[in-house]
Amino acid sequence: MAAADLNLSRRALLGAAFAAPLSAATTPSFPRKRESRETPDQAQKGLDPRLRGDDERGWDRALARFRRAEAALAALEGGPDEDAFGDAHDRFNLALRRLLAVPAPDFSALATKLEIAVAAELAELTYAPPALAALAEDARRLSSPP
Repeated sequence: MAAADLNLSRRALLGAAFAAPLSAATTPSFPRKRESRETPDQAQKGLDPRLRGDDERGWDRALARFRRAEAALAALEGGPDEDAFGDAHDRFNLALRRLLAVPAPDFSALATKLEIAVAAELAELTYAPPALAALAEDARRLSSPP
């Protein structure tokens, strides 16, 4: 498939971005929110531009790390060990920040990032501004001609 066949208009890309919240009903919900033990400075480090490697392996590794952290957090939810849950929640947040910082290699990966951001209620998190900027950068990069 030619690269020109993959280019979307800005209108189509924005439509997809605004449709993501509508698909949240089919996205699994995340465990209850817990205040992070991190300071805003620590939260910003998770979106450090140096973490934004340009290879697809970086995306695959970040997605796998996120899925593992997500499963670990879900396994501890509602359990008696609040400290273990807190540690798992911190690892989940770190994995989420790293996943959002890694460039999406294609539109499918961008859609995955948007679905995860919606399900995690990204707007409520301290690192939302740089995470949303990373999503916007992915959209710009993927929609611009090579």
